[in-house]
Amino acid sequence: MHTDEYEISIGRELNHHQHVVKKIRADLEKRRQRYNMDYAEAVRAAAEGRLDITAKELAAWQEDVEALPQWEQRLEEYRKALAMMRITASRS
Repeated sequence: MHTDEYEISIGRELNHHQHVVKKIRADLEKRRQRYNMDYAEAVRAAAEGRLDITAKELAAWQEDVEALPQWEQRLEEYRKALAMMRITASRS
């Protein structure tokens, strides 16, 4: 059963997930540029004392690295759900 409310709700979730993924990617890129290395390199450099970074910043970086694939997966699921809903609606 398709209703406009379902499509609107899924569309809102899709939009929210797009914004979150975009923000996480931007934050990761800012850190990569700021420290001139990716997260894995930063962890090694911090452990060796070659990188001046706070534990809080490193933890936030790790959180973003781990969260991005989860948000991307959910985003793809909402894209598929919305596409399927639109296909179903066009057949009605």
